[in-house]
Amino acid sequence: MVNSRIALVFLTAGILEEWMKGSSPRVLAVIKASGAVMLLLVTSACTPSSAQGQARPAQPISAASAPATIGTSGPVSGLDDTMVKVVVIGDSLSTGLGTSPDQAWPELLQSAHLSDTRPVQVNNAAENGSGYLAAGDDGGTFTTEVQAAVSPDADVVVFFGSDNDAGAQPGELGDAAALTFAAASSLAPHAVLVAVGPLSGSDEADPLLTDVRDVEAAAAQNMGVTFIDPIAEQWLGDRADVLLGPDGEHPSAEGQEFLRDEMQRILSAAVQD
Repeated sequence: MVNSRIALVFLTAGILEEWMKGSSPRVLAVIKASGAVMLLLVTSACTPSSAQGQARPAQPISAASAPATIGTSGPVSGLDDTMVKVVVIGDSLSTGLGTSPDQAWPELLQSAHLSDTRPVQVNNAAENGSGYLAAGDDGGTFTTEVQAAVSPDADVVVFFGSDNDAGAQPGELGDAAALTFAAASSLAPHAVLVAVGPLSGSDEADPLLTDVRDVEAAAAQNMGVTFIDPIAEQWLGDRADVLLGPDGEHPSAEGQEFLRDEMQRILSAAVQD
């Protein structure tokens, strides 16, 4: 047993070394800063499914046209009545800020069922203020949330946001997003990965948010991760005053229920693909 684990580490190290040779300096810097090397070498059961490059600007893609997963295709679990284990990686849009943790959409999703009647178990790792690059209130990023919460038995990993990355250099943000997706895929190689872009309550597109959205969409597309675009799909539409709280950014109680319903729809489609 010990020998097989050591062999796995050396095999993983060799593959990762080849992957890193073609990586940009920004990718290597993010790896060293986040501890992703140790994550991939020691805790993973397999390496990322494909070599990574620097994210290229691209138009956001919808749920209908996006690639389905980094992991395996087909049903996530073998039996229709098997619980679907979901990990939520996100920011204050997923913690219940502005309402309460009990009213946050990931908590509400716990009592929901997907379209094939399977129940859902949610591990919510979201941290206020965090992003792919931005450090949250407790110093975490989406990468550290992945390291703390994603395990091999995860069926779906959801990345939600983040407007906290607004103003970041596109190359650095794209590299950070790609590394976060790779870390999740390494820890849960059979999980479906779904990235949801920033949420906007404005009638007019905010350039800072659309820039973040475009970079995340490109990174997701390069990594084979399904990308959902709430801005292009006009999730809030003309109901922002109802679905958002007094700060105009965080969901109201009704908004949390709306997000629960949207995510239930998205996850149902994801596990059916």
